[in-house]
Amino acid sequence: MYTNRLTAIVRRLLMARKSLTKDQKAEAIRQLKAGGAVSTVADAVGAAPEAIKKEKALKLRQSEATTTYGSVVTVRLSPEEVHQLDRLKGVLGTESRSDVLRTLLRSSVGMLEFPPEQATELEAIKHELHKIGVNINQIAFAANTRKIKLAKRQMHALDDLRLTMPKVRTFLQAVVSEQRRRGVRLFKAFIEGEA
Repeated sequence: MYTNRLTAIVRRLLMARKSLTKDQKAEAIRQLKAGGAVSTVADAVGAAPEAIKKEKALKLRQSEATTTYGSVVTVRLSPEEVHQLDRLKGVLGTESRSDVLRTLLRSSVGMLEFPPEQATELEAIKHELHKIGVNINQIAFAANTRKIKLAKRQMHALDDLRLTMPKVRTFLQAVVSEQRRRGVRLFKAFIEGEA
């Protein structure tokens, strides 16, 4: 009994990787979707449970960003409209007509719609920025409560970071604005194509 437990602990320590390979991610997601428990999936793919939990949380956040549930809406389209919809499907690189219609609807009301690759990258950036913000808050709290004493070099680094953050914010706002403009242009082009 203790041997099995010790073996499991050693095995987990040996496979305690911070990140999963592409194949491990795909297999982990497949097993999690099938209802597998985190510990079972971790053992099956040869990864640490923490890495599986992280991947599960990331997939959950991504799935909440895209609507694949809700009310079903039925629309009748002429053959020409279906052709235009299929053409837009190719232009946008979406997988289904529903995705095209969702993109058009969201764009028409000013909601942001990013391509899947870009959405994944932005989600990773958002996650990293959140972690950086948490770390900065912890440093500020420790410095304010006199638990740590920062050297001049560290203070300069924090000042540089403080000065850089508005530039990052400006860049991200520019990305968001460009996506919004792109969506409006796409919607206008679609409407003009219908006329």
